[in-house]
Amino acid sequence: MDYKPWYPSDYTQALSNILTEDQTTTLLTQPGTSPRFVYGTLMLPTVLKYFTDMPQTTPISRNMTQATLFGYQLYRFSNPGTPVIAPSPDPQAAVEGLLIFGLNEQQRNAIYELEAGLMKLVSVQVDIQQRVTGEGGLCSMRAVEAGVFCWADERTMEGLIPIDGPSKYSWT
Repeated sequence: MDYKPWYPSDYTQALSNILTEDQTTTLLTQPGTSPRFVYGTLMLPTVLKYFTDMPQTTPISRNMTQATLFGYQLYRFSNPGTPVIAPSPDPQAAVEGLLIFGLNEQQRNAIYELEAGLMKLVSVQVDIQQRVTGEGGLCSMRAVEAGVFCWADERTMEGLIPIDGPSKYSWT
């Protein structure tokens, strides 16, 4: 994802955050904190903290990293409208977003309350970049299982407007 000079500093930190292998493994093994893949406004740490009732001083961007979800397409529910994702017939289709680690059950439930309705929670694999421990700046890709909210009725795509990429958001 491209950086813009007007991005909030915590969002810029989340976008530039590349965890080490050890950090990723530690975050994945914390009990009761399965990661969530987010796209749209929940990628902004300030918005995420607001909806999950976290203090604004919580450094959540340290537990966020860029991620790519293959096999899904980004849509708008209306124009202009909130972004939603749905499976794509094209396996190379991709949605860029952020993977959030360390959310407790209450925080994950707050996201559920926000996203449920036209969306359903599904388990997916996203790809993240991580720094190889002990190898300086060398990075590797890692597939991580995460929860994501996608369009609930994949049979009815009526009214969904395809979005070419994340640059279509008005806040980027």
